[in-house]
This record gives sequence, C-alpha cells and structure tokens, in this order.
Amino acid sequence: MAIIKDHFIPKEEFMRLLFTKIDGVDTHELSMWLKSQTNDEFVVVPRDFCTAMIVFIENEFKEAGITKKRGKNPFLKEIKKYL
Repeated sequence: MAIIKDHFIPKEEFMRLLFTKIDGVDTHELSMWLKSQTNDEFVVVPRDFCTAMIVFIENEFKEAGITKKRGKNPFLKEIKKYL
C-alpha cells in the first residue's frame, strides 16, 4: 500500500528559492521547485481540485458497492489527512 509521506526540505533550499525570485513565486514555479525537491513526488494543486477528487472517489466507491461496512479505504484516509 502506498502511503503519503512527509518530506523534509532544508530551510536553506527554501530561502534560496525565495531570494532568487525578486517579484515573488507563482504557483507554477512553486510546483516545479517542489517537484525538484521531492524527486517528482509532490506538485502544487488547488485545494478545490483535491476536494472535488475526494467527492468523486467517494461516489465511485459508493457506486462500486464499497461501503463503510467493509471499512474505510486507507488511500482516501491518507488523502484526507493532508487536506
């Protein structure tokens, strides 16, 4: 089972990003930087997208007959933990 894990990014790396961007950091730049710091494991996406995906997945489970009687899906639990 795949589990979402935390990554530690040294403060120096984050400061380097901030100090090289005089006008600030846009979402795309932050996403690309985060991918580079986590070996392409993480990207930046809008929270609304994550919420919509959870609703979609829950509906798919319901249609497939996967209910709470069988236990909660561990992947969905991990996703919700990080939102």
